[in-house]
Amino acid sequence: MSAIVGLVFAALVLVFFEVILPGGILGLLAAACWGVATWLGYLEFGIFGALVVFFGTLLAALLLVYFEFKWVSRTGLGRAFFLKSTVTGHSNVSGAEDSIIGNHGQSLTRLNPSGKVVIGEQTYEAYSQDGYIDADQSIEVVSKDNFKLIIKKL
Repeated sequence: MSAIVGLVFAALVLVFFEVILPGGILGLLAAACWGVATWLGYLEFGIFGALVVFFGTLLAALLLVYFEFKWVSRTGLGRAFFLKSTVTGHSNVSGAEDSIIGNHGQSLTRLNPSGKVVIGEQTYEAYSQDGYIDADQSIEVVSKDNFKLIIKKL
């Protein structure tokens, strides 16, 4: 009986930490503890014991997760772990039109071989065909590749 209680307690502790530190490993270990506790409940008390252990642990885990999201998220620890704001940025800037090829501009940063350039009033990520280019150098757009312009020094 003490092995069953210990395994159920271990499963609940692992579920608690899986919510805080997601990744799946702790959840798998919790499921393994839960399964072994259910098996031991079957061996010791029969099918009724196994069902009590299985559904009792399931109910306890669901309640634990519910209260963890409700209450722990309001504590200092929860505020450190739970995301409270939305992500408003994006990872890729829209690429330039094909008509930009042949245009002239200035390098904003040192290109070694990548950096930023300004063409007209728009800033772009660029890759230097010539290798190293200092900032504030005149450049020309040779081609474009996905989200970067391929440039050369004038």
